[in-house]
Amino acid sequence: MFRRLLFMLIVTGLLHACGGIPLTSLPKLISLQNDLLVAEPAEFMLAIETDNRLVPPEDATPTLILKIDPAEPGTFQPVDKQLPMQFTTAAVGILGLAPPPPGRKWLIYRLNQSSQAELKALQHRFKNLNKDKHAATLSVGIAQDGIAAKDPAFAGTQWNSWLQLTRKDGFFELWSGIIADLLEQSQARAK
Repeated sequence: MFRRLLFMLIVTGLLHACGGIPLTSLPKLISLQNDLLVAEPAEFMLAIETDNRLVPPEDATPTLILKIDPAEPGTFQPVDKQLPMQFTTAAVGILGLAPPPPGRKWLIYRLNQSSQAELKALQHRFKNLNKDKHAATLSVGIAQDGIAAKDPAFAGTQWNSWLQLTRKDGFFELWSGIIADLLEQSQARAK
């Protein structure tokens, strides 16, 4: 019970520091760790609604960041993985996303094949750690700043990102704000 309360307080503090996270998404974000452990990697997707004129750099993609740390240092080797995603041309209507407003577009990303395999292996490893009674924590993040335009002309444009863990549950809003805020938060985390 104490660990769950402590986790909730940490998550609340982190979310407060990361403005742009909708309050309606808090329950999904709190359960994200557990949900990701049973999610089908092929169904994991990120959808970003952005200015229609924005063209992400060709080699830039969002990254799923996963860290598994032992509750007691030295129990096992920590894991720190960055799983790249790839652009997909999946039809927005099929995915259950609303058509973008005028002047806006969707950028849809999914885990590439090697990232899907890596996520499957990490899910298995985390489950085995729990079976072996090794207390571990799983941290999850998504770096999406690499695909945001660094051009000052886009700094004030709206950026809305949505996440899907399973096709059945569909997308939920992950972050909403302007590109300048997204880039600023990314720089703050990098320090």
